[in-house]
Amino acid sequence: MKLNLEASPASANELRIAPLLNWRRQHADLHHQLRVEGIRRSDKVRAVLQRNHRGPAKQRWLASLHQNPKFQPSDLHVAAKVWTLRAPDGSLHTFRNLRNFIRENEHLFDAADVIWKAQAGRPKLTWCQAYQSLARLRPGRARTLPSWQGWTWAGPGPAQTEIALVS
Repeated sequence: MKLNLEASPASANELRIAPLLNWRRQHADLHHQLRVEGIRRSDKVRAVLQRNHRGPAKQRWLASLHQNPKFQPSDLHVAAKVWTLRAPDGSLHTFRNLRNFIRENEHLFDAADVIWKAQAGRPKLTWCQAYQSLARLRPGRARTLPSWQGWTWAGPGPAQTEIALVS
């Protein structure tokens, strides 16, 4: 919360706080750092966070996620990106949301590559070999593959990809 440090003091109480306000103005970064550290150590803040992230409050939050289309496994998902891949037969596939594309087109891959597995402790984050490998075709990612079982990236390069996603 930003304080209005420019207001002129009108009473004796405000005159007593003027040196503190001047110090805060002169040392804004240090004041912010100390304030944040104090909030992190606060038992009251910790109690509020625990209350909001457990029990009925968390259940309401999870229920709202299930209603929100941006968190459904579809093209509208908040993390979905536009993909353009060239299949081994030469056909171009342009789509949004790689996981969804693989689920809807399992016939394009070997059966062993589309065995979906859940991450330990995170059952919503499923993956398969096709997903892991095709995701590495996208330029700009760590350990990018040039191709995987004949599949190649056919979209723009890394710089154009980031610009296209922003606009």
